[in-house]
Amino acid sequence: MPTIKVAEFLARTLIGKSADFYGAMSPKFNGQEVLGPVWGEMNSLREPLGLPERTTMVGATRTAASTEPDLMNQFIGYEVDVVPADLKGLEVLEIPAGLFAYVEHVGSMDGLVNSVRGFYAELNSIEGFEQVAGLHLEIYDARFDMADAKSIMTIAAPVVRV
Repeated sequence: MPTIKVAEFLARTLIGKSADFYGAMSPKFNGQEVLGPVWGEMNSLREPLGLPERTTMVGATRTAASTEPDLMNQFIGYEVDVVPADLKGLEVLEIPAGLFAYVEHVGSMDGLVNSVRGFYAELNSIEGFEQVAGLHLEIYDARFDMADAKSIMTIAAPVVRV
């Protein structure tokens, strides 16, 4: 597991859609089955939205509105500087700037769940910081390529200095 780093992340604007799922830390984990089709749908909308090929995609995860234990909600979207006039039925999510602990997952998507579990297992042990409520991020920028076994994506959680 790479060392967890902490940095200030800039604000982001996403256009996309969301789905409820059970996260990687839940015994009911179903993220791949539920979220995979939403990611696929979003991938198919890049061209119709007029976005460049290497547009950053972000999964922004939070506790679901439901009171069901372990249920999460992930907003899957493209990061944009300007919100298109025609959203093609998508929603907008504003992510405020903030302090985040993060790691970079290097490898295929097959190992992503293990990287997420490892990150969260170690997150509360970083000295001088503690996790806070907020959006947890998976960032797929220009360094990410699903076909490349050395692909890089970022896993991040909001933190504060203590």
